[in-house]
Amino acid sequence: MTLELAPTPTATLIEGGVGCGKTAALVARASELLEGGAAPEDILVLAATPDAARALDARLAEAVGERAGAIEVACARDVALGLLASEEGRAFSGRAGRLVTPVELGFILEDMKVGGLKQRRLREMLKFFYRNETELAGGADDDDGWLIPGEEGDTHALLRAVLHFTGGILEPEASAMAVRFLLASPEALAGAQRPHVLVDDYQMYSRASQHLANLIARDSITVAADPTAVAEVFESYPYGEGVGEFTQANEGCERIVLATSRACPAAARAASRLRTALDAGAAALGDGAAPVALAAPSAPDRAAAASFTALEAADPAAEMDAVADAVQAALEAGADPSSVYVLAFHPAWERRVARALAARGIAAATPVRGRVAAGDYRDLDRCAPARLLTALALIADPADALAWRAWCGFGDYLANSAAFADMRAEGEACGKDLVAMLEEVAATAPEEGFPGTGIGRVLDAYRAGRALIARTQGLEGDELIGALADALDLPAEERERTMQLVGVLTAPAPDSEGAAAPAFPDGAIAAPGDAPALIARARRRMNAPVFENAEGRVRVGDGAHLTGLTPATLVLCGFVNGFFPTRDYFDATVTTPDRQKLVRTADTRRLYAAVGKPTERLAASWFTATGLVEAETLKLDITRVRLRRGEGIATTASSIYLAEIDPAAEPSAPEFPGDPQASGDAAAVTSS
Repeated sequence: MTLELAPTPTATLIEGGVGCGKTAALVARASELLEGGAAPEDILVLAATPDAARALDARLAEAVGERAGAIEVACARDVALGLLASEEGRAFSGRAGRLVTPVELGFILEDMKVGGLKQRRLREMLKFFYRNETELAGGADDDDGWLIPGEEGDTHALLRAVLHFTGGILEPEASAMAVRFLLASPEALAGAQRPHVLVDDYQMYSRASQHLANLIARDSITVAADPTAVAEVFESYPYGEGVGEFTQANEGCERIVLATSRACPAAARAASRLRTALDAGAAALGDGAAPVALAAPSAPDRAAAASFTALEAADPAAEMDAVADAVQAALEAGADPSSVYVLAFHPAWERRVARALAARGIAAATPVRGRVAAGDYRDLDRCAPARLLTALALIADPADALAWRAWCGFGDYLANSAAFADMRAEGEACGKDLVAMLEEVAATAPEEGFPGTGIGRVLDAYRAGRALIARTQGLEGDELIGALADALDLPAEERERTMQLVGVLTAPAPDSEGAAAPAFPDGAIAAPGDAPALIARARRRMNAPVFENAEGRVRVGDGAHLTGLTPATLVLCGFVNGFFPTRDYFDATVTTPDRQKLVRTADTRRLYAAVGKPTERLAASWFTATGLVEAETLKLDITRVRLRRGEGIATTASSIYLAEIDPAAEPSAPEFPGDPQASGDAAAVTSS
């Protein structure tokens, strides 16, 4: 049964294109509530990403002063996990109330492979499950009527069994689980509700998170939305149709339409072009959910051209110089470094830009991401940071089933999944969880264990983990991390690298009270605190990476981390075919024409959500050639290969989307796989 959106006595929709001031209107609404007598504690403000939440918090402080400190600003995921971590929430879900980290997710997926599905089929089926979870397919009772009996139903049952056995919560199911918890517990709902809820970038939330926001709103809800800017930035499967559901559920909804762009002329024109293309595509497909908000008017050609910079470079090194020149020029013109954002279309370009800026003496901030800690769990030396973090989790909570599952799977090609499948089946039969089953195996096994078997490897790892917990009792901070690194018996160079990475992940946030600003990402970092504090910081960074120590620094990141920010200058860096769109877009054997249309629409939405933001200048940079080996490593789309003194040189091209944002260019027609001008498959070889 479809779960209907909960109506709210007073509902307001602030709608408009990117850069039209929706967030400013939301902040003004918060000020009006306070002036009308609402207490700051009565207001909950939701943002689409952690970085957006920080920016929104700062804007509220600027608008309402000290009272902003009592206004809670968070992401919907934070609210959901807070509910599920409560004693009542854990009892309802049967889980531990915390999110599965990227390190632990690999082991969950390995346990799913015991079902026998081929890996590609399993990945696609899991995506199907996740999307339906975010869209509340099971209704309030979480029934499985939406599943086809047989392979589909069995695989879904296995996923639920694995998650219950380990106790973890996957990101796509967090908000849905919280919604069902509140609907099943009137007392919990009453305790969670706030008189006033304000939601920014509503279209970037999953359907479940939209429902959660509406459930929590008791007296009034105000949402700011742009149905065109439906981009996945923090939550899986953003639900653009939710804007229509919001107005349908709230019949007396006040609608405020903002139509004037506050962006610079080049950004306003680019956003208008992209929006026109998206609207035309939706109309051609007969999409009933086509956006209804007004697009920003096109800027005059002369003004748009004056605020746009095209940075064409001969190779990646020259591109880095060009980007650094553009940033330096903005700073010399008086721009605040924090108001300059370099959007890199490849992670390697983030690092290269940061180094290029550092060489000019320009401080830069990049998002602190914890995914690099995952490594390869099959090879003990290649997953040392993940092992150390897992050991830290066990010391923080020796009853952490997820941590034990990971700890006992390191070093085995299949992560000992068969042994855990047997334990899970036995545990389900006798009502025991993973930790209880491990304790039972350890208590009943002979001293010599079970050499050469999967359960023997699990038992050996469990005993080693228990000994490590006992040996490190009372240790904290760097002393604890050092002791764990010693216990892993790592080579000196790998030990230093692991200590540095874990130190970054476990250090206090530089903007937290009393915390020194750590030098991310270089140098040893002190990480004070006990094991629970250390692992909590690491998990936060692994699951919700943000810019840290960014005040007074140029931000260099991806499009997701730009959400919620309003830079004065925006530079699109690495704007080449292969990075954006990816090389697969041009390969007809990988991307069919129908699939290509979907990819192009998704890319256009992502670009639209970014380019309409800068208030003073928009720039785009790309390179036209690089070494063939590097081009293949980076998966660039290669238009031609030539030989230069015996070395293969790949010719690259600016992104096919450049025509949409360059004021001097005419909007391009869609390109299709197989087009010799667009596809690397038609690359020719010449010599020089």
